[in-house]
Amino acid sequence: MKKIAFYVEGVTEQLFINKLLIEIAGYKNIEIELECFQGVGKPHNKATYPQTRSQPINPKHHALILNCSGDGSVKSRILEDYQRLFSQGYIEIVGLLDLYPRPDLAKFEDSLFNGVINKGRLIIPALPSKTSIIVAVREIESWFLSECQHFQCVDAMLSNAFIISGVGFNPCIDDMTRLDHPAGTLHRIYQLAGKSYKKHRNEIEQTVECLDYSELYLTLKS
Repeated sequence: MKKIAFYVEGVTEQLFINKLLIEIAGYKNIEIELECFQGVGKPHNKATYPQTRSQPINPKHHALILNCSGDGSVKSRILEDYQRLFSQGYIEIVGLLDLYPRPDLAKFEDSLFNGVINKGRLIIPALPSKTSIIVAVREIESWFLSECQHFQCVDAMLSNAFIISGVGFNPCIDDMTRLDHPAGTLHRIYQLAGKSYKKHRNEIEQTVECLDYSELYLTLKS
């Protein structure tokens, strides 16, 4: 069984990656552990997915998705845990971070890959081998906006023409990475139909369930 770990900022990314993996691998082929970091020295809260189906028998894949409870701790948690995870048979660790509110993608990527030096001293190490970090430009909600067909799943009123008239841009063709705060824009669009997106768990789950994952990983990845 292949084992991989994902380290993410919060519950939005955790629920999204959970659903993405199930959609790609299939319910019967993967088991997923969701954990939430509670503080140094404290045990993680844990849940096993998929919960909506019977647990898979002899799955081909195992994934751990750790909610690091903040973007500042994703890399540090990876650095603390990678040796233990590799000794447990994990073959790769992938972090997921938003660029927002940082303005400079190249500088941020350099600090993640090479570490941070201050006054000639390495204060944050580089990422170890078999680990990587994916940067969502500007937020993971940029991906949700670009999967523009999901809006009518959230509410039938949210046709593309209605969204264009309400916010003045077309999420189906415009570059959503140019928006400064995509999560706020997503909330603004939902509000056109009297809905909201404020990163409450039930609202996140609604969006995550509405996304077309084949569209995301086959088309929008480019």
